[in-house]
Amino acid sequence: MRTASLVLLSAVSITPAFAQGIDTTGTLGLRGSDTSLVVRGRQQPNMQPSAPSRPVADDASLTDTIAPSAPYKGHEFADGTLRLGITAATMYDDNVFAGRTLRPSDTVFIGRPEFSWVKQGSGYGVGIDGYLEARQYVKFESENQLNGSVGGSFTLMPDNDTQVIGNARYIHAHLERGTSETIGPGDILLSTAFDRPISYDQGVGSLALNKRFDRWWTSVGAAGSVVAYKDPTIGDLNIDLSYAEGTIAVVNGRLGYVVAPQTSVFVEAAGNTRDWKVGIFDSTGYRTTGGVLFEQGPNARLKGEVWAGYMNQSYNGISFQNVSSWTYGASLAFLFTDQLTGTIEGRREAKEAALSLGLIGPTTIGANAAVCSAGASCVSAIQSSVSGRLDYKLLPNLVVGAGASFVVDDYLGEAAGGRVDRTISPLASVKYFPSDQLAFGFDYRRVNYDPSGGSAAGVSALSYYRNLYLVSANGKF
Repeated sequence: MRTASLVLLSAVSITPAFAQGIDTTGTLGLRGSDTSLVVRGRQQPNMQPSAPSRPVADDASLTDTIAPSAPYKGHEFADGTLRLGITAATMYDDNVFAGRTLRPSDTVFIGRPEFSWVKQGSGYGVGIDGYLEARQYVKFESENQLNGSVGGSFTLMPDNDTQVIGNARYIHAHLERGTSETIGPGDILLSTAFDRPISYDQGVGSLALNKRFDRWWTSVGAAGSVVAYKDPTIGDLNIDLSYAEGTIAVVNGRLGYVVAPQTSVFVEAAGNTRDWKVGIFDSTGYRTTGGVLFEQGPNARLKGEVWAGYMNQSYNGISFQNVSSWTYGASLAFLFTDQLTGTIEGRREAKEAALSLGLIGPTTIGANAAVCSAGASCVSAIQSSVSGRLDYKLLPNLVVGAGASFVVDDYLGEAAGGRVDRTISPLASVKYFPSDQLAFGFDYRRVNYDPSGGSAAGVSALSYYRNLYLVSANGKF
């Protein structure tokens, strides 16, 4: 959790470039369907949001070209286009509670209706989308879930060189078992022992003003994220997650120059505040970076951006080590051939964590100023991640894919005892499109969590692995 670290991106992408993989919901055009049905490594919802800063240009996805040749068009509704879909899936999880030695398995039935509505006119576009997702476990009813999201976005173009982009979204979801840093007795991850998975509610939004001046362009924006959790329990013991609840706010500005058709170089400055209910976890920071941005356009084979530079984060708590380090970000989609596409995403950012908790009430454990001073491990961290995948169209209606993600959480300071968590998650998929309104899929992902260090501070953790197999059918009507 911020148990650590908790705040965004798996449920909705508000990064400057939408580099999406191939999936049936992408074909349907449901922006709210970015959440995968299969666990995406151990990523948590506390990623720092960012405003959609870029030159004034089209936002079509390169990967749309690998969809069926006759895309689903939807229905005319309220002067716009309404698209409806539903996914039915069965997933087998061979380690439901993310344990190391005890590895009970289960089968999950999933139902997911979804929609999107888009309206475009002269100089504007607006859309809303959402989904509901029910998960029913055969053996472990404690894991049953109802998740969902609804959101909207808009684009305004007062003239050909000016663009205002905004979006907002509400998300209700659950953290996967094992998606935490906090340990319990026996060095197990505490989230593996909760009576039920942790549910959370989140709001995210962003606003950006993009302006072009011949070959020069500027962008200024702001983004924010707020998250709240339902406190979990272990029998009569309550886990207070107040320290993981709060807001992240970001402002940024970019200056870019077009060096070639659909290609720009840019410099960026961004500042952030991370404001939690427990003040010792609070921090402020900034980053300065330079990068390259690739726009969509005629004959373009690459879209997205990559950047690198310096980041600094200053924390309130005495046990939190300030961060002064290099940083990077990438969100790229490649169209190598008409049959082969690829995506690469990655980022490096400062976060905070509670590697162990303390008693804050007769039957409640958590993290506050007192327990962090009395022995609970409350620390800062640097998270580095990279993921990539390739999708190949074997036939006009058959696509195979493979890839992997790698996440490293490096916890800082004496209270962390040199602990480093590494998670690698290979994946494979097959998609079959018998028609433009029907798709079948098989997805496989393995999550391999391998922590090291922490013994000197009493916060070492046990490793685990899990395999997930998903068979799905997606219909559009």
